[in-house]
Amino acid sequence: MTTRDYIEWAPFRVRSGVSEAQLLASSAALQEQFVARQAGFRTRELLRSADGQWVDLVRWDSREAAETAMAAVGTSAACQAYFVLLEPSDAAGGVVLFEPVAVYA
Repeated sequence: MTTRDYIEWAPFRVRSGVSEAQLLASSAALQEQFVARQAGFRTRELLRSADGQWVDLVRWDSREAAETAMAAVGTSAACQAYFVLLEPSDAAGGVVLFEPVAVYA
C-alpha cells in the first residue's frame, strides 16, 4: 500500500433473518458486478467481529475514485441487493473515507 491509497470504512450489521451464506453470496456478486469494475479500485476485505459487527474495507487509488464509486452505487442492482441485507441504520451514512498519513510495515 502506498501513502496515496484511500481507505473506505463501511461498518454495518446484518439484518435479522439474513444468513451468513446469503451475505457472502451477495458480497461476492457486489464485488464481481460492481466494485471490481470501478476505476481506481485496489482491494476489498469483508471483516467480521466476534460480536456480529461487519466492515467492508476498500482501498482506492484516490479520494476521487472512492467518491465516484460511492456516487454510482444507486445505479447498481448488485449494490442494492447487498444493501437490503444490512440494517438500515448502519447502511445509511456509515461510510467514512480515510487517507493514511503514515504506513508501517
